[in-house]
Amino acid sequence: MTDVLARVSGPVGGVRDCAARNAQRVVNALRLAGGLDRPQIGCSPHTVIWHRDKVTVRHYTDATGGRPVLLVPSLINRSHIWDLRPGDSFVEGLQSHGYDVFLVDWGVPDERDAQNSLATYVDDYLPAAFSAVSELAGEPPIVIGHCFGGVIAVLWAASTPEPPPALVCVGVPTNWLEMGPLAQMTRQGRLDPEDLLDGTGNVPPTTLLRSFQMLRPLGDLVGYVTLWTRLHDRRAAQAIWALTEWAHDHVPFPGAAFVDMVRRLSRANGLFTGTVILGGLERRLSDIKIPFLNVFGTYDHVTPPQSVTPLGELVGSDDAATKALKAGHIGLLVGSSAKKQTLPAVTGWLDARGLGNRSLTARQDGA
Repeated sequence: MTDVLARVSGPVGGVRDCAARNAQRVVNALRLAGGLDRPQIGCSPHTVIWHRDKVTVRHYTDATGGRPVLLVPSLINRSHIWDLRPGDSFVEGLQSHGYDVFLVDWGVPDERDAQNSLATYVDDYLPAAFSAVSELAGEPPIVIGHCFGGVIAVLWAASTPEPPPALVCVGVPTNWLEMGPLAQMTRQGRLDPEDLLDGTGNVPPTTLLRSFQMLRPLGDLVGYVTLWTRLHDRRAAQAIWALTEWAHDHVPFPGAAFVDMVRRLSRANGLFTGTVILGGLERRLSDIKIPFLNVFGTYDHVTPPQSVTPLGELVGSDDAATKALKAGHIGLLVGSSAKKQTLPAVTGWLDARGLGNRSLTARQDGA
């Protein structure tokens, strides 16, 4: 009799659990859709210490006084991917390791920014932001760049007479022959970069979004399925919602910079050849002599490993390393892979070069 009851109660309990989970999914879905339970994003306390045109520099104020780090995001997404939400923030992670964190925010370009070339960001905005941080912090910051932000940082480091103490590149496209469908179309001349500019002279956000969807045609569907399967878990649902919202919130790409990107980086494959000409000047990667770390994700479909890995061999530093992590393009900055892999890899590498937490270094020296 006991065996019979067990066989009956097992399926019944499973049905009840499933019903309860579905009920919770409905409640969480309604709260998210109604804006009642959406996670706060990009909300770590900060002040703006510098601005020029649309570009600003944020200084995160929860932990200051440590060794300064300047984060350089891509041009095509909102910068809050570095500070996605409380508990899932690269900024918080660096602060917990004793760093004083600053972030470049490129702003939202409009028709007034259409003539911003790649040199505008490499020779104007980034060095000015770097100088502002150096002045406030009392020393030059370590620079960490992600994706196209890393491209800007690399080209600047190859040009400046006053480089940072170290440069860390995360998911930075280098061999553009190994990039996705849009890069292939523009490389082969089937699509000229000017064809993608709208009435403002910029590449509209929807065009950029569609190009990323070409890389993963079922990406949105998979994302929604994942959200549904995790929707009963409030924290997990909030995390997926925040990341999905960010991924769909592209900003316009300045037209002149986009044309430069296609002609100089994609068609000429300038980074992979080691020399990029901007503003009539040669930017040679071999001129980068500072400690250099190249980080990439083995599951990255935006900047595939075969595109990113050559970068460490192209710089001229005697202290250059390449680190592979089991993560995707965005997972390098958010979620458990960022917390358990990227942050330890970056901070450990900096520690080994005496560029880590000063208080920790002092305690180790005194031991």
